[in-house]
Amino acid sequence: TTRSSLGLREIRTKHCRMVQADMRISSELTAAMEGCGLRPDLPTIFVAECVLVYMQALHGDGIIQWAASAVTAPSAMVMYEQTNPHDRFGKVMVKNLAERGCPLLSVYDYPSMEAQKERFLARGWTRCQVADMNEIYRSHLDQSEVERIHKLELMDEFEEWHLIQGHYFVLTASRPEECSWVHDFNIFNHKTEAAEEN
Repeated sequence: TTRSSLGLREIRTKHCRMVQADMRISSELTAAMEGCGLRPDLPTIFVAECVLVYMQALHGDGIIQWAASAVTAPSAMVMYEQTNPHDRFGKVMVKNLAERGCPLLSVYDYPSMEAQKERFLARGWTRCQVADMNEIYRSHLDQSEVERIHKLELMDEFEEWHLIQGHYFVLTASRPEECSWVHDFNIFNHKTEAAEEN
C-alpha cells in the first residue's frame, strides 16, 4: 500500500493499481489516473459494471465524456447496468434497490438501451453497440456450451430469469470511427450489426 499525491491510500501490485478518487470531479479523476500510470498513448478499455446508474446523470455523463477524451490512442468503454424502469418488473427492481439504500439515480434519465446508446454517441464516442442479457444469451453465446451447462445445472424458472435478464444490458462504445478492436471480440455478432445498419 502507498499514498497518492492527495494523501489517499492506494493498493499497487505488478498488474493492478487500485486508487481512490471522487469520479464526479474530472480534475481529481485525471490526477488519480495519471498518478497510477495511465498512458494516453496506449489503447485503453474502460469498464463500468453497475456504477454509473447509481450516480446522478450529470456525473455519469461527465465520466463518459472524460473517458472518451482521456487517451489519444484508440479506446473503448464497456458498461453493464440496469434498464427498463417503467415496466412492471422495472418498477419493482427500482423500488427494491431504493429500499436497500441503493437508488438507481439516473435510470429514469436514460431508461432504455437506445437512450444509453445516444448518451455515449453524444459524448465523444463514435461507435456504440448495446444488447440486453437475453439477446446475449440467445445470440452471442456458444449454444453448445449453453446446452452443456443446462445439463449440469437444471433450472425450471426460465420465465423469471428471462424477465430479469431483460432489465440488464451490455454496451460497448469505441473511438475513433475506424477503431473496431473492441467490437471484434464477438460480444455482438455481425447479424446484429447488419440489423442496426438497415
